[in-house]
Amino acid sequence: MHSWYFRALVLTAVIVGALNQGSAVADVTPQERRSLRALKTRITKAGNLYRQKKFKECGALVVEAQQQIEKLAVSKDKQLWAQLSFQYKRLVKAHALLELQGIELKPLKKLETMSASETEKNEAISFKEDVAPILVARCGRCHVNNSRGMFSMSDFESLMKGPPAGFVIKPGDVAGSRLIEAVEGKEMPPSGAGIPEEELALLRNWVKQGAKYDGEDPKVKLSTFAPDANAGRRPEVKVVQSTGKESVHFASDLAALLEKQCGGCHGNGRRASGGFNLTTFRGLMRGGDSGSAVLPGKPGDSLLVRKLKGMAGDRMPLRRPPLEKEVVEAIETWIKEGATFDGEDATRHIRDVAALARAKNATHEELSTDRKSLAAKNWRLGMPDGELSQVETRNFLLLGDVPQGTLEEVAKISEGVVTRVADIFKVDQKTPLIKGRMTLFVFRKRYDYSEFGKMVEERQLPRSWRGHWKFNVVDAYGALVRPRSDDDQVSLDVLIGQQVAGAFVASHGKVPRWFSEGTARFVAWKMGAKDERVLAWDRELVETLNTMKQADDFLKGKLPAELADVASYSFIKFLMKDPRRYQRMLKSVGGGVEFQKAFRAVYQGTPEQVAKFWAPDAAKQALRVRRSRRSSGGSD
Repeated sequence: MHSWYFRALVLTAVIVGALNQGSAVADVTPQERRSLRALKTRITKAGNLYRQKKFKECGALVVEAQQQIEKLAVSKDKQLWAQLSFQYKRLVKAHALLELQGIELKPLKKLETMSASETEKNEAISFKEDVAPILVARCGRCHVNNSRGMFSMSDFESLMKGPPAGFVIKPGDVAGSRLIEAVEGKEMPPSGAGIPEEELALLRNWVKQGAKYDGEDPKVKLSTFAPDANAGRRPEVKVVQSTGKESVHFASDLAALLEKQCGGCHGNGRRASGGFNLTTFRGLMRGGDSGSAVLPGKPGDSLLVRKLKGMAGDRMPLRRPPLEKEVVEAIETWIKEGATFDGEDATRHIRDVAALARAKNATHEELSTDRKSLAAKNWRLGMPDGELSQVETRNFLLLGDVPQGTLEEVAKISEGVVTRVADIFKVDQKTPLIKGRMTLFVFRKRYDYSEFGKMVEERQLPRSWRGHWKFNVVDAYGALVRPRSDDDQVSLDVLIGQQVAGAFVASHGKVPRWFSEGTARFVAWKMGAKDERVLAWDRELVETLNTMKQADDFLKGKLPAELADVASYSFIKFLMKDPRRYQRMLKSVGGGVEFQKAFRAVYQGTPEQVAKFWAPDAAKQALRVRRSRRSSGGSD
């Protein structure tokens, strides 16, 4: 037997043992539980790569697992440590096997020495000296100098107050602090590159120590504590949108190439070499320590081209084969034609920019194939140990842990739902309702549905939810808990109808969530007004209106998410009193007209203005619901 094969078997056994370890962790926080499962997933992938003799890629995952276990080891929770000890032993073995293959890895510390970072061992962390400079440098442009997302951290008082949605810092509770969660998950900063680990450790430990303020006045501007923190105040990069006449396009022709060839050193969440961060288009245009990398109209003078040709120091990509001549020429042509951007958002990760361009340009069949791969990946992430049934239909790919016969029954119901949804929207069914089909993840248990939300979407799904949908052009899916056969209050077809309608409306273009989710719930109401979930929305309208201060609060993010969805549902019912106008507006958006412009043209006003006419109508509707409940013996 070949030695590499034997080692692969050993590493696989290590991984299988890790995955078979019980996952019940009673006192571990949700964030730590997610991290533990992510750790197991990384080791699983590492084992697969080792079997394929892809030792470098395997080593990269082991490095990530090593970093993750060091983060988790800071915890003092005994049950978490029991889990970590088990994983650590397997990581030691994996480490040794890779070293036998000549893979250089950072020395693995003893677990007990990881129990506290150097920062934590030192004296109390200063907000003025340690924390404020990080916030100004990493969050300054959006949340110190401005209040993007209705969240300002211009001073300590504003930071601790948080946005209208709630607190982002909970003193002493790292896992419960939304700001830490967003930074750890690389949701923020929006580049997706994350921040240096030592800075994240400072933020974590400051929260853990009680998020104390050591200044004199909590209303003093944070920028006064960080006069040298210029990262948050870099000059804005000028992004020139594509005219459509270019022969080379960044999103569809270059983004995926740059992410693959250059992302290892200049992005992907790592500290960018030479200060040149290619995580986003803005980062590319900003350049690095050596100045601008791209000079629009001047390919010969652009450092990016000179580096790729080896005309300015080391040739790039470093220690890798040079790019093909045709590829370099394409980059030169793109720069010569103005280095324009043909994507939607220059601050998004270029991986997402490339995927979005591919999805838009793909045929229905090509996009269906891509979404099938994404669905399999998401299922493995959310249900790594779960059984899998699979069914494909004209409009759907269904994956579930229910029996095959049950999933086939759900598939049949789903196709029937498409017909009903198409009738509501007056859509011709000669072509599939949604380009690329829609995936439906069907779960037997609410717990598994919840875990899917944690692992795949990295969020806690509201307890009241039985299902939800997601559409972002690249992917379109619904996830739901199949109602039990004896559950006569929740209808499966109504649940599926809501998700199909939401994804269908979102597929028309850039529409706000209130519009797509409001319409999704309207369709659920049309299909089953007596469904218990629908009746609950009608009842919650009273609370929603009582919470609102202005008629347009739900449009401006001033309500909790669920109440905002209830208001959106009621607002769409109001708009649907004239379905022809609604259809005309949806068709306009689908034809490429910007949403606000299309809305104004059809309804003779902005959504905020129309909401003022909706509010009295909604109040009457809420009053009717309250009277109906009282007459039937219910309570408010």
